[in-house]
Amino acid sequence: MLFFVVFTGALLGMVIAEAVAGYSALAFLSRDLGVGLDPPLTVDLKVVRFTLGAVLRLNLAVPIGIIIAVWILRLLQ
Repeated sequence: MLFFVVFTGALLGMVIAEAVAGYSALAFLSRDLGVGLDPPLTVDLKVVRFTLGAVLRLNLAVPIGIIIAVWILRLLQ
């Protein structure tokens, strides 16, 4: 349950970051850091081709979204 709430909060944070990106006073919330495999790693074995890749995008609005989601969970319990 907590994983679902944290994941939902991270999505909420990304929505907040996209919403405030146009405002110059709040643009710092949408500045993100991408960590991961970009471009994806491809292994070609001539019979099978595997492509693995993942990028974790973090910004300052994600922790805000997680805090809001956990706060709502505490209110509902």
